[in-house]
Amino acid sequence: MRTENINHEFLDGVLDGSHADVYYHFGASSEDPILEDLRDVRAVIMAGSGGRIKEFAEHWSELNGGSKIVAFPKEDRFVTRYTAGVLFASHGMGMPSASIALQELMRMVFFLKRGDLEGMDEVFWARVGTSGGVGLPGGTVVVSSEGVMADLKPYRLLQGGTGEYWFDGNFPADVYNAIIAANEGIDDLSVVSGKTVAGNEFFLEQFRLDGAIRLETVESKMDWLRWLHDNGVRNIEMEGAMLAGYLNHWGFSKFAMICCTLLNRLEGDQVTASPEQLHKFSEDSGVVLFNYLKSTLLGA
Repeated sequence: MRTENINHEFLDGVLDGSHADVYYHFGASSEDPILEDLRDVRAVIMAGSGGRIKEFAEHWSELNGGSKIVAFPKEDRFVTRYTAGVLFASHGMGMPSASIALQELMRMVFFLKRGDLEGMDEVFWARVGTSGGVGLPGGTVVVSSEGVMADLKPYRLLQGGTGEYWFDGNFPADVYNAIIAANEGIDDLSVVSGKTVAGNEFFLEQFRLDGAIRLETVESKMDWLRWLHDNGVRNIEMEGAMLAGYLNHWGFSKFAMICCTLLNRLEGDQVTASPEQLHKFSEDSGVVLFNYLKSTLLGA
């Protein structure tokens, strides 16, 4: 862990009782008794929608013999469930929303582990979702090797008028290779690794031509997508570069992003798969996640 990058000035005061930490968007604080049930957290799993979080928690509970599911009281922004050592939390859509969830979850894990760096580093983090494929057909699960922005550069933030702060977008290779290995030889499941572009916006920064506002031509869109593909990008979503950047900043060593493609962006912009196909696509990224969790947390 990179303790020099952890906000000890604020967080250490939570540990010594100087003040509480309010996880406002989750409707909880460090003083809530509900957090005592989370002290043995071993993994934090994030997804865009609250419905998916509920399904994940129920499935993990079943795999653990019907373990108790703890729900946070506030769900107007994010949905949270905890069961059998795994904290499941939704993050909404896009990096601004997901960064709020991730920052509060990182602070929460710091408190739950009482600032113990070794204990914190044992926690596995993952985002599970859907994406647009770049040269891959719908239904391909991409385990990201690196998260980059639309210009193939890392996630960065403006620091007022003084410049930009750049983050490291790499995902740990031992983790994404282990996830792929845990899913080898499974029929009707295609799992690959590759770089992932995170767009700040759904239409324009992803070079879509079907939005209310259109800045690109067919030619410029295809040139961009081919350029991405030639540089190792295999899918496009809206959160991964930030996720990798923040977790790398604190020095976590176990994190991943697992996203199933809904379409091949080289062939179009709109999702035309059938409802049955889309359901399977959405399920497949979860299948890949749980195969890995079973191999690591359950020893299956």
